[in-house]
Amino acid sequence: MTKNGTSPRPANTLAMAGDNTYNENSGQQYLAMEASLPLFDDLSFGRDATFVDYGCSQGAASMAVMQRLVSRLPPYSTASVVFNDLPSNDFNSLIKLLPSISPLDPTITVYPCISPNSFYNSVAPACTVDVAFALSSIHWLRQVPPPKSAEESFEEYLRKRNTRNAAASHQDLVEFLNLRGREVKPGGKLIVAAPSPCADDIDGRISGNEKLRCALFKAMDILIAAGKLPANATAGVYPPNHVHTERSFRAAVTETGAMWTIEKVYSKVIPHPAYQSMLESRSIKEDTKIRNALREQYAGIVMDWMLAVFKPFMRTWWMEQGLEEGVCEQVFQECSEQAKVEFVKSGGAELPVAQDFVFVRLNRS
Repeated sequence: MTKNGTSPRPANTLAMAGDNTYNENSGQQYLAMEASLPLFDDLSFGRDATFVDYGCSQGAASMAVMQRLVSRLPPYSTASVVFNDLPSNDFNSLIKLLPSISPLDPTITVYPCISPNSFYNSVAPACTVDVAFALSSIHWLRQVPPPKSAEESFEEYLRKRNTRNAAASHQDLVEFLNLRGREVKPGGKLIVAAPSPCADDIDGRISGNEKLRCALFKAMDILIAAGKLPANATAGVYPPNHVHTERSFRAAVTETGAMWTIEKVYSKVIPHPAYQSMLESRSIKEDTKIRNALREQYAGIVMDWMLAVFKPFMRTWWMEQGLEEGVCEQVFQECSEQAKVEFVKSGGAELPVAQDFVFVRLNRS
């Protein structure tokens, strides 16, 4: 029991959808990685260096950063590159990408290492890490929040969850910074690209994001009504995460004492790449049939992107509620296709799916 008499929440142990699914649907996360690269440009480190990615997932974005870091090493160096994520992560997909870290200088030796562990635990020995980074990962909470109650609509649940998760998110960020503070060398760097609340709806991205989520839950409601999903199928499928702001970063850094100093910080909107492609294609012709086809194509891409995150939570919760494992994949595919239809019907396919990000570089004091 916790101090307030409630039962502790279960740990978050589920990684992204496997079989390279996350890599194939992480275009927006890759753009966020590219937007973080200026924070790596002026780094310096010794001949033998250790680089750690906390929350590497299946490695598509991680490899690009590791290659960039390794290329900055002087001749006859060694580089230990450590990829950390939950034990349930699809490390096989990541391993296949390791040859992409190929130093141009043949005198540089790279030693890859996989660390299957929550980054809310120790990941590396004390004072061994030169550059640590976490790109699109530290918004994941350590524990799974309570599921949606039967009395709440999905919209009400979304409105309340930010307030409910804020305290846990702050504690998790402080713990993450304290742990990395023990592992990163004095003078070493921690670089973070973290999803942040959308600042405004001028371009419709808040509406687009909401319509995408609501389309998925509408699809589940349809399958519940058809008897294909358990009655409580929507209650516990929302991923346990909470976005950060520059303000929340500064508050967490302050709470770690003099451990960290913020060197650089900036924010940027990262749209899903499919939206810009749709706009460019749509401007070629105004034919209604073409426009509808483009909307359906866009809906398919962004829904698959979201489901690469949601799928493990959906399947796990559905089976906990009584759905047979043997039919789970078939029902998931039906839900996916229905959600894409609902997204188009709601007008979401005419709006951007985009995420604000905050980018921070910290120096270990």
